[in-house]
Amino acid sequence: MTEIITAAAHTNIALIKYWGKKDAVLNIPTTSSLSMTLDQFYTTTSLEFNPSAAQDTLILNGRETDATRVRKFLNIFRSEFVNFEPLSVSSENHVPTAAGLASSASSFAALTAAINVLLDLNLSPMQMSRYARRGSGSATRSIYGNFAIWNKGENDASSYAESFLDADIGLSMIVAEVSDSAKKISSTKGMQLAQTSPLYADWVRDSERELQEMKVAIKNSDLEQIGFIAQANALAMHELNRTCVQPFDYFVDETRQLIAFTESCYKSGLLAFVTIDAGPNVKIITDHSNEQTLLKRLQENFPSLSFNIAHAGQGVQIV
Repeated sequence: MTEIITAAAHTNIALIKYWGKKDAVLNIPTTSSLSMTLDQFYTTTSLEFNPSAAQDTLILNGRETDATRVRKFLNIFRSEFVNFEPLSVSSENHVPTAAGLASSASSFAALTAAINVLLDLNLSPMQMSRYARRGSGSATRSIYGNFAIWNKGENDASSYAESFLDADIGLSMIVAEVSDSAKKISSTKGMQLAQTSPLYADWVRDSERELQEMKVAIKNSDLEQIGFIAQANALAMHELNRTCVQPFDYFVDETRQLIAFTESCYKSGLLAFVTIDAGPNVKIITDHSNEQTLLKRLQENFPSLSFNIAHAGQGVQIV
C-alpha cells in the first residue's frame, strides 16, 4: 500500500511586514518580521510517491495545476538529501489564493512538514522554517503557532523563523474579503519595485524600531499598542508601492473605505486597526471583547463583503 502523508499549516498575518529581499533566490529578506498565525485559514497537503509519473504533479483544490514552483522546491530536497522518485502533491487551500491572505505561506509550510515525514528527515522546527522559506518567504513563520518572528539573517543558515510567544493573548482579526481574484502584481514583483522607492531605506530603519516595540507590546498583551504599530507599519509599506519607479497600488475603493471606517470605529471607542498584505483584503485588528460589535458594524456598512473572525492558530501538524 502506498504511503500518503498529509500535513496542515495555517496562514499567518505579519504585524511587522516582510516587503523586500536581499537575496531573491534564497528569499533572504531586508527586514525581520513578526506574525500571528490564524486559525481560520489553512492548507492541507498530501504527498505520495508516484513512480509511474515522469515528474512531480500538483492537484490544487481538485484541479491539476502547473507544478513548476512545487517541483523546483522539491528539487532542493533531492539535491540536499536523496534523489527520490516523482511525487503526487495534492493540496486544498482554505485561503483565497493570491489575494493577500498568504496562501503560499500555509502551502509551503504544509509541503515542508509533509516531505519531512515522507523522507524521514527529522528536521527541527527551525530547520523546517529554513526550507519553507525557500518556497515562500512568509511560509517560514507558518511553521509555528500564535506569534512567530522571522530573523532576517544574512544567509541561508541564519535566516529562519522561531516561536516568539506561543500563547493566545486575546487578539482578533476580522478578515474583510474584498476580492478573491489573483493579484495583478505578484508579491515577488511588488517587492522588487518597492525597493526602488526613495522611502525604502527609511522604511527599513523604521521597521527595525517597530519590531522592537511590537515585541514589547505582545509580551505585555498591550493590544492597542499592537494595533497602532501594525497599522503604521502596513500603511507605510503600501506607500512604498505608490512611490517606486513604476508606481502601483494593491488598494481598491473598498480597501480605502474599510480603512476610513476602521479609523472612525476607533475614534468611537472600539479597538480597531488595520493591517494589509499584498492585495486588497483588509485585516482589522481588534480583541475578543470587541469583535462581535465591530463585526456587526462592518456587516451593516459593507453588506456586499464577506467577513471572517480569526484568532491565534496552531503551528504545522501532520494529520
